[in-house]
Amino acid sequence: MFANIQKKLLLTHPLLWNSKIALFSVLTLTFHLIFFLLGYSKGEIDFKDSNNFYDYGIDNTIIVFVSVLISILMFIIWLVYYSRNNAFKSFYPKGKFSLYREWLLILLFCILNSTYAASFFYAQDLKARNYFSEEEVSRRLEIISLSSLFVEGPYRESNFITEYKDGKYLQVERDSFQYGSRNYSLKSLVNKRIQGFTYFNDEKDSLMELKGKRWLIENKKDSIQLLFREFFKISKEHGLSSNITPEKWFELIYDYPEFTKYINVGKTSKEYSQNYSYYEGVNVDYDYAIEPEGITHDTLSKTIKVVGGQEYIYSKYYVPFDALTKSYGKISRAYENPVVNLEFIMSLIYLAIGLSLCVFSFKITSGRNWLIAFVTLGLFGIISGIISVIIRYSMTFPIIYILLFLGLLFYFVIILKAKESKGITGITINQTLWLMPAIIPIAYAVLIDILKRTSGYYESYSYGADGMKREQFPRIEWLEEHYVYMFILNIVFIFLFMLLFSIYIKKWKGIAEA
Repeated sequence: MFANIQKKLLLTHPLLWNSKIALFSVLTLTFHLIFFLLGYSKGEIDFKDSNNFYDYGIDNTIIVFVSVLISILMFIIWLVYYSRNNAFKSFYPKGKFSLYREWLLILLFCILNSTYAASFFYAQDLKARNYFSEEEVSRRLEIISLSSLFVEGPYRESNFITEYKDGKYLQVERDSFQYGSRNYSLKSLVNKRIQGFTYFNDEKDSLMELKGKRWLIENKKDSIQLLFREFFKISKEHGLSSNITPEKWFELIYDYPEFTKYINVGKTSKEYSQNYSYYEGVNVDYDYAIEPEGITHDTLSKTIKVVGGQEYIYSKYYVPFDALTKSYGKISRAYENPVVNLEFIMSLIYLAIGLSLCVFSFKITSGRNWLIAFVTLGLFGIISGIISVIIRYSMTFPIIYILLFLGLLFYFVIILKAKESKGITGITINQTLWLMPAIIPIAYAVLIDILKRTSGYYESYSYGADGMKREQFPRIEWLEEHYVYMFILNIVFIFLFMLLFSIYIKKWKGIAEA
């Protein structure tokens, strides 16, 4: 059966047969399916896990290592089979766009063979997103964030303020702060800081914190009680336990109008760390308004147990806040910052383009020319780097890069027009193809640098009574912020360049060697 398929490909689609893309595409897609299933399985969330230890991502590192290893092995095996036959070097009759189609097939294989890890990470995030719709996730994250104001956590206002007196800045200790029209104790619930998720921006977090504190100030008991009931509804859905009810929670923390006589409700039954927690997809802020060392554990809310000679701090009253924060933080991150984003995809595409051009250039020239091109280009890069250091201008290397590319292209055009001999174009074609993908990004960087130097960007800072000010440069800022569009347009340029260049390479092949 396999022999019949190969024979049919040879007779009807010789390019597919020669490139071996059909067979190796099936193999790469099989590996993609395996990595996808592994990622989807790994993306399962344990909603009962509340430990706050930093996850170093060892499993993900192993997956990346294995995917790279498979990619290298597949690439070597494919290259061995692909290099056995070379219709172009043998002057086999080929159509006008046959070289371009061959490069597209090489690029297809390189993309499929370079993105196994992408399938894993995409499936991992897909599993997390599939638990709930984005609208439902947003609602639940808001409930958990608002609930953070009513459990043990950091304060907003510091017990020290800086005052300017007699020409000096002095730190003055205080025990209260002003909020709205009155003063509150620094230990008041009104001074609590919200625990935000990366899904929300800073403005949304500030608005949620303001909403929760207005409930307290305006004595909106019903809103707080409803929040607690919704929190418990979510926790019960995931089978999480607590030793208090929503009603008891409200009773422990509500002390209108001062909100100072409350009992701290723990975020888990046993504290894993007294200083900080790390959860994926959760905003981490180590800037304590009241330092942890200055906070004592009161016996009304905490108890200490000795297990095996080790002291552990337990909360007398707790809700499963840490478990929900950790699990929903993962969902938050999967929606807000998926691993496989546009930048990740673009980097893999550019990697595949680079590999495909290396293979394609070897295919149309020779191993000797390819090696000479590699060595001479490397030496030229070293010399250019030394010149850049001597001149001390950051854009020296990029400018040399652009001039070299244009020079190589100009030399190729001269050889085509003369039609006398190929000269050293067997070497320079390799270098032209290798330099081409980065020409627009480098020109883009040079353009931004020129705009900065000619517009006074580097001299835009001024100092006055109101502190440091900086003049705005909207055109430059727009170019720096929208660099992704440039990389997308560059991919279009690469495809168009290869379309035209492959046509002229066919003409170049007919020129005498000497």
